[in-house]
Amino acid sequence: MLWVEKYRPKRMEEIVGERKIIEKVTEWCEKWKKGIRQKPLLLAGPPGVGKTSLALAIANSMGWEAVELNASDQRSFEIINRIVGEGAYNETISDDGEFLSSREGRLKVIILDEVDNIHKKEDFGGESALLRIVRRMPPQPIILIANDPYALSTELRNRTEFIVFRRLRKDQIVRVLERICRAEGVACDRDVLKLIAENSGGDLRAAINDLQAVAEGSKAITPEDVVVSKRTQELDVFKLMQKVFKTKIPAHGDAMLIDQSPDDLIAWIEENLPLEYSDNEMVKGYEMLSSADIFLGRVKRRQFYRLWKYASYLMTTGVQQVKTDSSRGFTKYKPPSLWQKLAYAKKRRSIYTAILRKIGKASHMSSKKAVDFYPYIKTLLISFDVPKSAKISAFYDFSLEELEFMVGEEKAREIANYIESHKLHRVEDESFLKGFEAEKSGEVEETEKEESRKDEEKKKHERKGKDLTLDAFFE
Repeated sequence: MLWVEKYRPKRMEEIVGERKIIEKVTEWCEKWKKGIRQKPLLLAGPPGVGKTSLALAIANSMGWEAVELNASDQRSFEIINRIVGEGAYNETISDDGEFLSSREGRLKVIILDEVDNIHKKEDFGGESALLRIVRRMPPQPIILIANDPYALSTELRNRTEFIVFRRLRKDQIVRVLERICRAEGVACDRDVLKLIAENSGGDLRAAINDLQAVAEGSKAITPEDVVVSKRTQELDVFKLMQKVFKTKIPAHGDAMLIDQSPDDLIAWIEENLPLEYSDNEMVKGYEMLSSADIFLGRVKRRQFYRLWKYASYLMTTGVQQVKTDSSRGFTKYKPPSLWQKLAYAKKRRSIYTAILRKIGKASHMSSKKAVDFYPYIKTLLISFDVPKSAKISAFYDFSLEELEFMVGEEKAREIANYIESHKLHRVEDESFLKGFEAEKSGEVEETEKEESRKDEEKKKHERKGKDLTLDAFFE
């Protein structure tokens, strides 16, 4: 059995990490225990810092049943709706066959791991389905886990209790490794554990796996037993920038360890070079980048990927060696501005496409035809007052993000608040189908009775003020 699973914390107090995080999570759990519904927890941070362990420890500590969906499960729109939606709104039965009532505090917790990877092709629509569930504040607690929380939409992040985990310190990892050694009856020098902890890069899971690989089948570990090589982990690109611009230690070897292609890395260095270099050094630095770019171009044209190493050398060590003195002080490095522009444009295109789909679906037309209809909808939303705009928005089921795209942040928030406070929602009006079927069978009702029925329906809608059909546009 893997020691990572064998020694996984069972209770919240066993979690290694910042006390503030445990206190905040405990407060969240206690409110659920009192029957006060809370936003979902979003546990974010690098791998191996205890996010999943904390989620499972919460379920154990609180006596809650756990429903877990991880990255190996498909998490499409239908799956999220069926498993997460039904799980978050329905009661459940324990493994022992006992009925668990949420009114009595007998809850179940829905755990979604790696939600930042939920929008790949096979999971299409999963995030939008999750957002619809979260908006309604379900009666069962939900915990979301992500390595990169900023891959999620802004609205989803804003509707969660956002908790950020940092990489664990070396001394914290060493204490855990010592506890495991005692439990396994393995004598181990503390210096060896420090070596393993340092090599893990703040990843406790990696450190435990390394310890098991060295210690399994042995009763004692000495420094000679441990061969510590540089762990091929994701090197922080900001640390690479510091090495390139702040030191003269060759950096092309580190470039191979980061999760960035040479095409991406050259964009990082190009963006930040003016922050560190000036005058003749800047000219020489850009000449090195230009030479690196020539190699990258040849890779693309001829598929000679062995040229990557020359490009990586020029853009890192080459740029590094043109400066006369290493710069000191803190520099705030920034990602390539081109990426931000492309990401912004891509996001706006995806929002626009989603709006066209909704218009097409609700108005019984294709998304292509909805392109002609879109300007009119946008004009109505902008020019009408909030109550009327809210009816239109609820009819098409526009999200806050989509409203902001069309009418701006301020009015979008007013419309969203009005929809939520008046509980407006769309209903499918298929009464025309009944009329068509009746006409086909020769059983069409009298005109006066039909008009009376429509008047009664209209009064009903006026009383409720919630259900929206096409009639709502003409009120």
